[in-house]
Amino acid sequence: MTGKCERRGVDAPLRWLFHARLMAVVSVIYVWSYFLTVSVVAPVQSMVLPATAMSVVFLPHGVRVLAAWMYGWRSVGYLLPGAMLCNLHFAGDRAFDPVILSGTLASLVSAPLAFAAVRRFWGRRGGRIATAPGETRLQTVLLVGAAASVLNLTGLQIAYGLAPAEGAVILVGDVTGLALSMLVVWATLRLLKGHI
Repeated sequence: MTGKCERRGVDAPLRWLFHARLMAVVSVIYVWSYFLTVSVVAPVQSMVLPATAMSVVFLPHGVRVLAAWMYGWRSVGYLLPGAMLCNLHFAGDRAFDPVILSGTLASLVSAPLAFAAVRRFWGRRGGRIATAPGETRLQTVLLVGAAASVLNLTGLQIAYGLAPAEGAVILVGDVTGLALSMLVVWATLRLLKGHI
């Protein structure tokens, strides 16, 4: 009995450390994707499509979907510090306004909600769709990511009252950002595979 208590006492700090490291890594990648979108994608987009205010390639959605695919609902907690840092940078004093926070929350829960809905829907229909890392086809992740974008857009429309044209650009930006994020991950894994 004491061995069990001692083991639980040792494992708990290690588990927290593991999750804290994941939170730091996922949040840093999220912040990096946000700043990459603002500092690289936005200037190029303004040269090509000067009238479009929303990003047509929104990389943070890709990070949210890939994090939800790998970590499920825990991804919300892993992404939250990065999302709040981005809010503080872009919204300043308004970062903690209820409207901004509700939009952030809608964005963070959209991907895990989409994965959960797909699992439940196919499970009730007697089928099974592979959505776990290692058994999922990339097309499935892309389709679930598109569904997550629709959920995200719905939440953002409720929070901010977006116009339909803005919503269409968000949908396109989310899906292209996810596709580009997946391409970067795929290329990185291929590169690492060649060196291992």
